[in-house]
Amino acid sequence: MLYVLEERKRRGAVPYGTGTDRGAAVLREFLKRHMENRSRRSALKTVLAGMSSSLLQAQGPHRDSIRLDAEYQTIENFGASDCWSMQKVGTWSLPSRNRAADLLFSQDGGIGLSCWRFNIGGGITDKINNPWRTAETFEVAEGKYDWTRQAPERWFLAAAKARGVPQFLAFVNSPPGRMTRTGITYGQAGPDTTNLKPGFEGQFARYLVDILEHFRTNPDKSERIAFDYISPVNEPNVEWNGRSQEGCRAANGDVKAVLRALDAEIKKRRCPTRIAGIEVSGLPPLYSVADKMSKQYGAKYGDYVDDFLGDTTVSSMLDHRLSYHDYGSDLLEGQLVENRQAVRRKFDQYPGWKPWMSEYCVMTGSEGRGGSGRDLGMNTALDVARIVHLDLTLVGVTAWQWWTAVSGVNYKDGLIFTGWKKSGDAETITPARLLWALGNYSRFVRPGMRRVALEGQGHDVRGLMGSAYKDERARRVVAVYVNMSASSQTVQLDFGLGSRRWRLHSVRPYITSDREGDTLKAYPAVPPGSPIEVPARSVTTLVAQFS
Repeated sequence: MLYVLEERKRRGAVPYGTGTDRGAAVLREFLKRHMENRSRRSALKTVLAGMSSSLLQAQGPHRDSIRLDAEYQTIENFGASDCWSMQKVGTWSLPSRNRAADLLFSQDGGIGLSCWRFNIGGGITDKINNPWRTAETFEVAEGKYDWTRQAPERWFLAAAKARGVPQFLAFVNSPPGRMTRTGITYGQAGPDTTNLKPGFEGQFARYLVDILEHFRTNPDKSERIAFDYISPVNEPNVEWNGRSQEGCRAANGDVKAVLRALDAEIKKRRCPTRIAGIEVSGLPPLYSVADKMSKQYGAKYGDYVDDFLGDTTVSSMLDHRLSYHDYGSDLLEGQLVENRQAVRRKFDQYPGWKPWMSEYCVMTGSEGRGGSGRDLGMNTALDVARIVHLDLTLVGVTAWQWWTAVSGVNYKDGLIFTGWKKSGDAETITPARLLWALGNYSRFVRPGMRRVALEGQGHDVRGLMGSAYKDERARRVVAVYVNMSASSQTVQLDFGLGSRRWRLHSVRPYITSDREGDTLKAYPAVPPGSPIEVPARSVTTLVAQFS
C-alpha cells in the first residue's frame, strides 16, 4: 500500500486516507516484481483477481468541465424545520441548546443552514396520540394572543438569527382548533373538502399576519424577525383524518380562497412577508390530478402547476414559487429520475417560476432500505444527497429543505438524533452523517449563488454525480460530488471562464464519508490542475478560489 501511495503521489493524485486506485504504471511495476518469482500466467491471474472497478477507472480520471457562462437557477436557501422537536429540545440546558444550534446554524463548526422553518402551532391537544406532534398556538381568542407561548421554539429562532441565518419561513400544518370544522387540529372522515370552517379564510389570514407582524416589530430585538416567507397550507392533498399529528386537507378551491384572503391581508397591512407554498405532498400531484381524493370529496385535488400557475387570479400571489415534498419519489427504479423529469417539463411551460423542495425525510428508501430504524451512517446520507443533487439538476429547485432538524424517535427523519424523552433524561446529541452530507451543500452553496454547467463523461445515479455553483463577486466556484459507488473516483476539473480574467489559486476538498473524522472534514488545498480523489461512498465539496 505504501508503494501505491508513493506512485499516486508521483502522478499528482492527492490521497485522502488509504487510496485504492492504481494507474497503468503501477500495473507494469506489479507485473515486473511478480515475474521474478512466478510465471507470467500466475502473475496475470493475480492481477486480474485483484482488479476492481476503482482499478479500472484509475486509468483515467473523470475530466469534468465547469462552464461559468452556462447558467441555470439562482440558489435561494437550504433549510430545515423546527417542527415539532424544538418545543422539547428548547427546554434543555443552555449548553445543550447551544450545541444543537451550532451544529445546525454555524458556518464554522456546523452546516450553516440558510433558512429556518418555524412552525406556527395550532394548539396543544391530547387527542393527538404523540405529544411531539402537537404544538402551542399563540392565539387565546380571536385577535388576542399570549406571546410567551412557544418559548422553546422561539429560543431557536433567536439562536438562528444570532448565528447569521439569513432567511426565515413560518408555516402552518393546521389552523387553530376554534377555526376548524372538527374543533381540533386534524380532520375526520366525512364529506368536507377542508377542515377550515366555511367563511373563516379572513380570520385565518388575520391570525397569520398578526403573528408575522408581532415578530417583525418584536420589542425583544433578539426575536425581532421579519419572516421572509409564510406558507399557509401544508400537504393539502393528504386527508389528515388520523390522530397522529396536526394536518388540514384542502381542495384546490379551498387553497385558492386561503391565498386570496392572505394576500389581501398582507397588502392591507403592508407586511413585507411573501407567500411561499403550497407545499404539495409528492411530485406526481404537481402534474396530475389526485383521483382518489378528488372522487372521495367531489372536488379537485392535484394538477397544481397548471391549476395555480395557470390561474392568473392567484398565480401573482405566490411570488413565482411553488413548493413540493419529495415523499413517494425516492425509489431508484421508476421514480427518482422519471418523476423529476416530468416536473421539469411541466415547469418549463411557465418560465420564471421557481420550484422549491420544502420537506423530505426517508420513508421508503431509494435503495429499498426502508424508513424504519435510525441510520447514523452513509447509507441514508448518500440516498438523500443523491436526491438533493437530482432536485437541483433535474428539477432546478432554488431551495431545498429537510423535514425535522432533531428527532427523538427510531426513524430516518432527523439530521440530529437524541435519546431524550422527558425532563431529567440525558440531553444526548447524536449527529447523523446525513447532517454533514446536507452541509456539503448548505455550508458552501449560499443564497445568491448560481448553478452552472458541470459536464463530463461517466456520471451516473449509481456512481458519481456532480453539480457546480459560482459566486461571481467572491470569484469562487463550488462543485459538489456524490459518489454512490464502493470505489474511489478521480476528477480532473477544467474551468471554462469565458471572458473572465480569473486565476485559479487552489481547490480545497471537504469530505463526508464513513471514515473516522470525515464529517465535512476540510482537507489540504490541492494545487491548480491536480487530479482530485473523491472517496468511495462520500459526498465531497470542492471549493475553487480564484483571484
